[in-house]
Amino acid sequence: MGGSRRKIYRRLVDVNKVPDILSRYIKLEPRGIENIYIGDAVGRVLAENIYSRINLPPYTRALMDGYAVISEDVAEAWENSPVELKVIDRLATGDTRIIEVNRGECVEVSTGAIVPFPADAVVPVEYTSRVGNKVLVYRRVKHGENIDYVGSDAIEGEIIAWKGTILTPLLISSLAAAGINRVRVYRRIRVAIIPTGNELREVEAKLKYGEIYDSNSHMVYSLLLKLGAEPIRLPPVPDDRKMLRDTIDRVIDECDIVAVIGGTSAGLEDTTYRVFSEYNPGVIIHGIKTKPGRPLVIALSGDKILLGLPGFPLSCYLTSNLVLVPLVAKLQGISSRENNLHKAKLLIPIKGIPGLRYYVPVILTPKGEKLYAYPLLTHSGRIVLSSLVDGFAEIPENIDSIPAGSEVKVRVFPGQRIYEANIIGSHCPLLEEIIARVKERFNVRVFYTGSMGGLQMIKLGISDLSGIHLYDLDTGEYNIPYILKAGIKNAVLIRGYLREQGFVFKKEHKSIRTFKDIIDNNLRFVNRNSGSGTRILIDQLIEKEAIKHGISVDEFRSKLRGYTFEAKTHETVAYLISRGIADVGVAIRYVAERYGLSFHKISDEYFDFIVRKESLEKKSIEMFLEIVRSEGFYSILERFPGYKLLDNSFKIIARF
Repeated sequence: MGGSRRKIYRRLVDVNKVPDILSRYIKLEPRGIENIYIGDAVGRVLAENIYSRINLPPYTRALMDGYAVISEDVAEAWENSPVELKVIDRLATGDTRIIEVNRGECVEVSTGAIVPFPADAVVPVEYTSRVGNKVLVYRRVKHGENIDYVGSDAIEGEIIAWKGTILTPLLISSLAAAGINRVRVYRRIRVAIIPTGNELREVEAKLKYGEIYDSNSHMVYSLLLKLGAEPIRLPPVPDDRKMLRDTIDRVIDECDIVAVIGGTSAGLEDTTYRVFSEYNPGVIIHGIKTKPGRPLVIALSGDKILLGLPGFPLSCYLTSNLVLVPLVAKLQGISSRENNLHKAKLLIPIKGIPGLRYYVPVILTPKGEKLYAYPLLTHSGRIVLSSLVDGFAEIPENIDSIPAGSEVKVRVFPGQRIYEANIIGSHCPLLEEIIARVKERFNVRVFYTGSMGGLQMIKLGISDLSGIHLYDLDTGEYNIPYILKAGIKNAVLIRGYLREQGFVFKKEHKSIRTFKDIIDNNLRFVNRNSGSGTRILIDQLIEKEAIKHGISVDEFRSKLRGYTFEAKTHETVAYLISRGIADVGVAIRYVAERYGLSFHKISDEYFDFIVRKESLEKKSIEMFLEIVRSEGFYSILERFPGYKLLDNSFKIIARF
């Protein structure tokens, strides 16, 4: 029974103290040196300083075709008063003859050729005119112009690459130029990556409902590969203590670090820390003062490091960057890593978590010379959304809350992308098709928050273009009343298109026309997420039906099985119905036909686009509008049943 007891985190550790704690048990230093050919050394870390074997350049050379001269001889040269010099020889690139010039003389030289002593400048050939062994110079040149002095780049014996430096293609080129063909580098650290979990499947397997693809191990593998390490990825291991122990034992002797993903929490099925405790000296850290990432486990088996990473993608990514990457960097001898902390002002307030350092994913946007951060308050399982963030705002553990406008530190990990524009708002399959064409030329960030989220992002200056479909019951209008209520300024509303919205259900069910039909047939309903235009429509229709049947809205909702069970997009509504998880939902006709479901129309809705005025000048937004206003757009529309254009589609219908 003792093996199934929950583990309670007794003592959480500051993440910055992890290396110090490990250093009490083992030396965090490189574990070997290799002597390799420079062409194979890209991404490797130098184990010693590299000294140039020669002067660079090894001779004084011409930087362009022309004539090597003594600059004082042409000090008075001008277009209408040329200076005549005697040409005594010609030196081509690769010519190693040593010759000299005297006053009044010059030597014709090619780019890269030796500049003869004591010439100190080169007159470009286009400013000369030659007749026989005489040349007229029509432009003065100053001392040192158009020549590269011997040793001006590096001198013989100078350190040109420092110990602990990561070798890049340009640095390798420099080494070759300095006569270096082989280098001593630190051995690559071998890291075995073991994903765990009964729910995990390999990427190409067919999933059952309740299973997921293993994504974390591929992320960790790529992080380590980019760092120059030698990762070894193993297939997923079930939540079985013996199987995990056997897998670790099989690889531990040939690796420096074993990184196990998942099973680090305190649940009954979490086996990682239990298995780690069987080694000697076993677990030395279980839990760090961060969120996400608190369940991190570190153990030792001799000098082998056992690292237990949390299973949720965002937690895994964060702890990999905060703990695994710095450890590997130390073991590979990397002398320093880039300072990746930026200062930004919060656009909305954030609540802290007492006792934990809170890492909040943020979107960064520049406004003038200042950087602003918009927090994405999501859970650590949202991997696709997390891949779109720019960094993580660090909220110290002693902070209860930080108001909007406050300055925070944002940790930006390597690989951040620069986005030309943000398209944030309601999801639409046709919108995705348009964006796909824009992304062929521009790096546009796209994620879906629902229509209300899109309006907020426009108001805060984060989104450039947002898709919205919000019906106002009081006015009978779409979108404009909500924009006015939000107080949005400096934006335009562009009329989009109509979409047929209705009940979506399996063909074996009789026609569903009302929410009362769903209740009467005891069907399972899948709702849409709060803030989406479809959710607002659903709630309006439920309120109407409740009034019609003389009962309260709350009572009507309570009779609707699944009212609190939400899906984020039209596609996920149709998917859940097609898999038999739910019986009916509200979505657009397009997804009903795509999933082979029945459809009963409720209404046509306007799907419009609100655009910040300043964003209309962005090339990606210009391209977006060019696509939808082109004749070719009709061929795209034909593939989307349930969509219609209007006479004023893609024209500005309101300015704010």
